[in-house]
Amino acid sequence: MKNSRILKRELNTVGSLNDLISSLEELSAMRYRKTKNSVLNTREYLDEINFLYKQVKNNYKRVVETSGKDYKEVKFRQPSKGTVYVLLTANGGLFGDVIGKNFSNFRNYVTRIPADEILVVGSVGQKLIEFSDLKDKIVYKYLPLSDSSGDRENLDSILRYCLEFKTIVIFYTKFVEILNQKPMADSVTGDIVFEEAMASFDKDQPQFDRDFLFEPDIEKVLGLFETQMINTLFEQKILESGLSKFTSRMVALDSASQKIKESLGKLKIDYQKVKHTESNKKANVQISGVISLL
Repeated sequence: MKNSRILKRELNTVGSLNDLISSLEELSAMRYRKTKNSVLNTREYLDEINFLYKQVKNNYKRVVETSGKDYKEVKFRQPSKGTVYVLLTANGGLFGDVIGKNFSNFRNYVTRIPADEILVVGSVGQKLIEFSDLKDKIVYKYLPLSDSSGDRENLDSILRYCLEFKTIVIFYTKFVEILNQKPMADSVTGDIVFEEAMASFDKDQPQFDRDFLFEPDIEKVLGLFETQMINTLFEQKILESGLSKFTSRMVALDSASQKIKESLGKLKIDYQKVKHTESNKKANVQISGVISLL
């Protein structure tokens, strides 16, 4: 049985850990509120822009096919490579299960539909690949990006690398509600990903085969998306990923805080019991000593 000194040390240790978790939880809550406002204020608008981009690009392909033009020769960007998958992860822990869910979605996707190149953002993603069955199956490039906002230099490096590709598909987690973070795969170059192609057969899902009238013409409209919207859509996915991560961290820290408080309560009870037992033993020894002198 532990004595009062050992229990006292454990109380101090757990108490310090509780203070640390509470501070991290408060910091995560601040980041959550800040990122949530930034993301949700623009999400609906940028989601519609992305959907419209896919509609325009799909229309353009059909126009080229029916007119007999070579689609590959009409470029608004000059990408030299095919398709890149961008896996957004993190650089640290305490993000709950969102990183694992995102990686599982990525692994399933890349197994079914390989890409020309793979970009991993975040050191955790690098470790997940190295310790998974993908290690011997894929070749990837790693680029760093801070979990906090404001890492403009590294973000620009990532964008420059990705713009070398015709198709950019990003794997991230999307905030739905506090206890629901959804792993996603989405293109920021107007291309329809596998899940969207499958969903398009459902009458209740968005359709990508509708025809539109474009003014002044479809090439100028598509050119606007190709030259001005890709960076914006890409950065929105970074923010979406950040919101999901910090929400999950806040929930994980709250759960940890509750468990620590329960442990702290049990330790306090155990400490009081042991302290009381030790006091009784000490009193009994003193009484026995007095009696022996009589």
